Amino acid sequence: MLDEIFNHFKKTGYLHHAHMIKGDAKVLIPILISSLKENMGIAAVGNPDVTILNYESLGVEESRILAEMQSHSAFKQSESDKDCTCNKIFIITTKSFTNEAQNALLKTIEEPTAGTHFFIIVPRIDTVLPTLLSRMIFVDETKRHKEPDEDDQIAELFLRSPFRDRFGISKKLSEIKKDGTVDREKIRHILDHLERILYERTAGKLSEHVFRELYEIKTYLSDRGSSPKILLDHLVLALPIIQVD
Repeated sequence: MLDEIFNHFKKTGYLHHAHMIKGDAKVLIPILISSLKENMGIAAVGNPDVTILNYESLGVEESRILAEMQSHSAFKQSESDKDCTCNKIFIITTKSFTNEAQNALLKTIEEPTAGTHFFIIVPRIDTVLPTLLSRMIFVDETKRHKEPDEDDQIAELFLRSPFRDRFGISKKLSEIKKDGTVDREKIRHILDHLERILYERTAGKLSEHVFRELYEIKTYLSDRGSSPKILLDHLVLALPIIQVD
């Protein structure tokens, strides 16, 4: 949730560089603008470092323009800012974007200019490429007032469990179905929950290496030639056992 992300920022000073938010843009943009002001002291009105872009459909050309826009350093607000990395915010809404546009965004999202943060708001997530989503924090604002789903509960259990029990969860999640496939989408969803939980509650206490491990596993999972069982077994040992209450 957005409020948890900004609460985490207030505690640790850490904000991930890219967020994919599922929800109603008309509702979420005012909430996001208010949160930036309240928690980070970033005002949207009259601020050249806050860019709001609305697209019906985001294409390759728009992706290239965005890459160019973010490549410039943030404006220095005062003389005292000359030695700091100032924040530059991009709030982007789109009802859809092509696979070509998403592939064009990959490099930009993965390695943005220092201090740049993206918030991409979409009404649905099923058209987003796993390779792009794996590089971002996923926030489902349609569940703001709903109970945690099964995948969220599995992620919580995984983090609390000793290694032996984690291997059991890994085995169950990577079981081959009758059609000969493994439910990679469910695994990816659980990995999203794992990343969100660690990011919101423990990012300030964990090495960036932990998040890099998650990122790489999510990336490899999108390759149909990879083994979900091997990836999950690696994750069993890569993540520390954490009390997340």
